[in-house]
Amino acid sequence: MTIRGRYSVPSVYYYITPLFILLDYAGGLSIRVAVLDSMPLYKNLYYGFCILCAVGVYALPRLTPVVALFESSINVLMTVLPVFLPYVRFITETDDFLTADLPATAGFGAPQVVNVILAGVIAIFGFHGSLRAMGVSGDR
Repeated sequence: MTIRGRYSVPSVYYYITPLFILLDYAGGLSIRVAVLDSMPLYKNLYYGFCILCAVGVYALPRLTPVVALFESSINVLMTVLPVFLPYVRFITETDDFLTADLPATAGFGAPQVVNVILAGVIAIFGFHGSLRAMGVSGDR
């Protein structure tokens, strides 16, 4: 096990999951999984999944890029779908959506933006780490 593998950016991101949980439940600042605030069971399951990711990247550091890409993709999808689906529903259920008043989608504020940025950065690290692990040159 290499030091570089254990302390890469995605690894540290998973290792500090308990800090995100503490900030969420003690400080009321949910930035890791902001979209699940109204669904505590799923939020707790997701935090458990993130802790399992931390255990996985600690035990098998060579899989860190794959875990980071998979987890962050799920996170971005969970955050973007609740914003995108109301627009799709509005367009499909409205006869003349070009002249209708588009309802504002509530619930996409600063925590959700931070959540998407954080998950996106980890996805980028995971993607490039996966390329390096496969031996693909990044000089394109």
